[in-house]
Amino acid sequence: MMKIKYIILGIFILTFIGCSDDFLEAEPEAQVTPEQLADLPASKLAGVIEGKLKGVYSTLLINEAVSDREPYSGQKSYDIVSDLFSGDMVMTAQGYGWYWWEYTLQVHSPTYSRPTYYWRTFYSLIYSLNGIIETMPTVPEDPKLASIYAQARGLRGYCYFKLINMLQHPYLDDMNAPGVPVYTTSVNDAPKGRNSVGEVYTQIVNDLDSAQIAFNVKDVVSLGVRDFNENALSAIYAQVALFMGDYAKAEAEAKKAKVGYSFMTESKYQSGFNDINNDEWIWGIDVTTETNNSYDSFFSHVSSVDDGYTPFNMYKIMDAELFNHIDENDYRYNTFYNQDADNRAAYGDAWQNKFYNEAGKELDWVSDYVLMRVSEMFLIEAEALARQGKDGEAKTVLLDLINARCNDTDPYNVASLSGEALLQEIYMQARIELWGEGRALYYKKRFKKTIVRDYPGSNHGYLLPDMPYNHKDILLLIPDSEINNNPEITPDDQNP
Repeated sequence: MMKIKYIILGIFILTFIGCSDDFLEAEPEAQVTPEQLADLPASKLAGVIEGKLKGVYSTLLINEAVSDREPYSGQKSYDIVSDLFSGDMVMTAQGYGWYWWEYTLQVHSPTYSRPTYYWRTFYSLIYSLNGIIETMPTVPEDPKLASIYAQARGLRGYCYFKLINMLQHPYLDDMNAPGVPVYTTSVNDAPKGRNSVGEVYTQIVNDLDSAQIAFNVKDVVSLGVRDFNENALSAIYAQVALFMGDYAKAEAEAKKAKVGYSFMTESKYQSGFNDINNDEWIWGIDVTTETNNSYDSFFSHVSSVDDGYTPFNMYKIMDAELFNHIDENDYRYNTFYNQDADNRAAYGDAWQNKFYNEAGKELDWVSDYVLMRVSEMFLIEAEALARQGKDGEAKTVLLDLINARCNDTDPYNVASLSGEALLQEIYMQARIELWGEGRALYYKKRFKKTIVRDYPGSNHGYLLPDMPYNHKDILLLIPDSEINNNPEITPDDQNP
């Protein structure tokens, strides 16, 4: 079973014992309880837990406890996996093999590294966040502690949302289906079986609600794009509400998440998606010379022009059929058009010019990572409105995005759409706008779409039969190590 790490206090520094091969092993030394930590003065407690929170953000970049290779950990690696599963991201060939087994859907095994590291990464984050949260049994009155508490609760909800959506089908399909274990403490706890999908979402909503309360504490510390701020909280809440079918809530949270942000210019859109100071970025990772992953970085595996793994015949490009839906008057057309004649002859028109390293920093690998953007909030708000039958309002919101990308024109004739046709256009625009950002599989699941690779003119480097959104191979399995060490999860509890 998973054994949750103890909190260790040494000269007001919070540290945790590292992970063993099979589970999080606790070897307490100078053990201090959460209750004792909670008795510290606010200023000292903030110093203790702020360092732990920084560790959480570092793990979102790459979790060195599970692997020293970026393809196996870090949020951006999972964004790649999600888009490969969806079929919207194409791999042209196997090359060195990184991500090829995910692309070919050959990771549906409890012993394979991908499900193992996915599970370990997010539960490692959850246990660390539990250790922060339980030092503050209620929402703190101290503004700095309230901010830390809000980030921790929001991030825990985010982690459970990421876990449940890769290990089970959508909430609205069957909220009683087996989900993932819910742990809310950092002390050695009794092993737990799989909570239902509904129970996992109840925990997610509870965390997000608590985070919003904490962010409303008087004089709470303001946060920027590098932290899980109020806008990022509303953004993830909007995603969660959509999956739960609470469309009024999704609309409201998307509107809140949009506040203070504007659309980027065309020139900025074409400049590589590599700068955390971008006007659209709600939340991102500021990559520095100390934190870059060089050839194991996101850009090494995705950029079509940088010196990384991709040029070794491992290009990750847009699905040809999706590309064919982009109007030539839409400046995103050039973002995905293969402008090199030789490449075009070999691979076709569809390409990927969206992500590349910042000019002058190609060999430093210090380009930043986007986690959430305001354009997604326009798409969520439009979808939520359309699903409530508010087609007029939905079209207005969607047209804000289309006009921004198409120089104040409407080449997709959004103004004439209604009902199901409007919803389908929102779906298509989301796949175009958010390509490469780890959202495509979520949209395929929510819209119950069949994943199609084998069609006339396909540019996929590996063809598969058509797969429904709820095909078993699109789910990750519970790692074999968890089943072997947790008596509450047996082989019979495994995903199909």
